[in-house]
Amino acid sequence: MARMTGYLMPSTPNKQVYALSLVPFADEHFATLSGWFQSQKEVTQWGGPGLLHPLDKSQLAPMMVEVDHSAAKALCWMVEDEAGKTIGHAQLAFDWPNGVARLCRVAIAPSERGRGLASHMVREVVARAFSHPQIERVELNVYSWNVAAIRAYARQNFVKEGVRRSSVLIDGERWDTVMMAMLRQEWEGANSTPPEA
Repeated sequence: MARMTGYLMPSTPNKQVYALSLVPFADEHFATLSGWFQSQKEVTQWGGPGLLHPLDKSQLAPMMVEVDHSAAKALCWMVEDEAGKTIGHAQLAFDWPNGVARLCRVAIAPSERGRGLASHMVREVVARAFSHPQIERVELNVYSWNVAAIRAYARQNFVKEGVRRSSVLIDGERWDTVMMAMLRQEWEGANSTPPEA
């Protein structure tokens, strides 16, 4: 299975540096990924209302259909750290005619949460989206109560564009969906290297 070595985060004082790899999602990852979600609420938080707990092969297999090429409708990865340990999962869905990529189904392994990995992982996947010159926008949806995820996305320069109120019904609760996005110029501005003096 081909590994795509990721972006090495620049060193900043008191911050851990991570080198992440995006590993194409395959059937050997099914048990690991499905084991991260213990309830329907957790599955919905990750994958939206169209998936059911427990996740099974019939729901996960369609996610691995696409391969990493410029015309893929979707790309799906498990994310590994520099030691080869699986730390997360992420997907991109592409709307090529409009130059839009959607970041979706982002998860950090339960044992790896609280380490600040989400921002690093999101940065790597967004870099992959913008590596395609025709992509001008990366967007995502996140439930409004998921404050930690919203903060992680904002740290990567995603901008809140709106809220779809009461958009999901789960176990008798109504959830709002926050829409966030980043444009290529915002990505490039945040990731440009200042000229040397």
